Amino acid sequence: MRIKKSLPYNKIFILVLLSYYLNAIFFLKGVSIKGVLCLSLSIKKILITIDGSENSMKAAEYAVSLVKKYDAELTILYVLYSELGFAYSNLLGVTTPKAIEDVLDTQKKDVQKWFDEIRSKLANTKIPVTDKIIVSVSSIVGEIVGFADKEKMDLIILGTRGRTGFKKLLLGSVAEGVVNHSSCPVMVVR
Repeated sequence: MRIKKSLPYNKIFILVLLSYYLNAIFFLKGVSIKGVLCLSLSIKKILITIDGSENSMKAAEYAVSLVKKYDAELTILYVLYSELGFAYSNLLGVTTPKAIEDVLDTQKKDVQKWFDEIRSKLANTKIPVTDKIIVSVSSIVGEIVGFADKEKMDLIILGTRGRTGFKKLLLGSVAEGVVNHSSCPVMVVR
């Protein structure tokens, strides 16, 4: 009885590696092995959401790298969730523009430092960078996804967990919400 020789381990490893490589090539060209359209690499507008946390600043580093690689526009977004909006409401329960302005002024100094830190990494390039602060009294996720849709962003980049003390197993609640509701690709950086 003759035993059929199997492939040596190094050849199996090469085949597995080749399989991953081909899968990556198909993915980058916008096609998966199954023939489903996955991603178009026409990345011209990248949105990075920050909150000053270590994870969001790591995500900003990835955003800067991708912006340079694809010569894309970068938009830096900070969403201020303000329960204080209700405290500054008038008697009818409506948040006044003056109240929003007061909240923005107090937060703007910290946020401007974060914006400047990211801008400094692109100082020697001609890449357009814009920044935006949005005040939300309802949903940070809704604001991020809505902004990305309105501005026709090609990619959203954000950190896994923000500055809140509550930690989920894999993703922060904002990151999870953006991944689930965004109409464009999302990169979550840990």
